[in-house]
Amino acid sequence: MPNFIMNIRRTSKPGQEGPLIASAIETLNGADAPGNVSFDTSFPVMADHTVTSALLFDSLSDFEKVQDEVIANPERAAQFASTNGLASKVTTTLFRIIEPIEMGQDDQGGMPKYMTRTVLLAKRGQASNVLDLVRGVRSNLSAKKPMINMAVSGNPDVVRIVNLFRSLEELETGQARMRENAEYKTALDQLAGLTTMVRQSLARVVHSKQ
Repeated sequence: MPNFIMNIRRTSKPGQEGPLIASAIETLNGADAPGNVSFDTSFPVMADHTVTSALLFDSLSDFEKVQDEVIANPERAAQFASTNGLASKVTTTLFRIIEPIEMGQDDQGGMPKYMTRTVLLAKRGQASNVLDLVRGVRSNLSAKKPMINMAVSGNPDVVRIVNLFRSLEELETGQARMRENAEYKTALDQLAGLTTMVRQSLARVVHSKQ
């Protein structure tokens, strides 16, 4: 089971989104790691529209090995640089998976088409309380349970929640179920006092590699 995720977020240059997606897929396929490529479908007004590559690793040593291979292989390094060249901005973050995605009893499986990413920015010194609150709500869900992760290095005040859906209808059903969840409503009130920002984006998964 993967324990780490390397997220590579690329903001496309004007008119380069299609080539960027294709190049990101090619770059992922050349890496010795499973993962996916997605692009933002709905996101906050002040945020950048991004194409995101997510690579999964069982250990930090596995991540280091893939990074070493890119550095040592001129062809792989050139491919990575070429992909980044189609972007106006590139950010990379290595996340530790605190809780994995768990399918619910009624989940029929299948390849996900959509992904939600929720970023919770805790007030200074409150990240552990935000994490405990989110884990508590997650543990009591009878349906699909989302992934929870935090950066290995980066902003220590960020807690991130990721969920996968096979369709927008499934997303809508899940959101409706959460709105009726009394524990979730209470948690939202508590989060308001523990965070300075909550940001959610919806992305379309265009490629998955096992």
